[in-house]
Amino acid sequence: MPTAKLASGLPSGDANGLLAIVEHLIGAPHDLHVVVALVDCKRTTTDNDTGEVVPTARVRRIEVISDPTDGQRLISLLRRAYETRTGKAVLPLALEDELRAVFGQGVDPDTGEIRP
Repeated sequence: MPTAKLASGLPSGDANGLLAIVEHLIGAPHDLHVVVALVDCKRTTTDNDTGEVVPTARVRRIEVISDPTDGQRLISLLRRAYETRTGKAVLPLALEDELRAVFGQGVDPDTGEIRP
């Protein structure tokens, strides 16, 4: 199975939307936050023995998604992307639990819709 890495740095200035929640990250370090990020490939590393090439993704822009309506849309997009990538028709329980923790609502595993 292929692998990928993530560069440790974040963009500076206005491209780093995490700056909007710095105080919350400090005050509640275990709370989950939904973000949308744009990435590209900062570098690739080739294992000369196996020929395996591992890309290192770089975050070019990142924004926090805090609006509940946007969160509902994001859950639908996340579900669709997961199904397309894996061929599985439902979100894994761990992901449902994480989404519920972020948005405070249940997610219907069959439809991906948010339940009150």
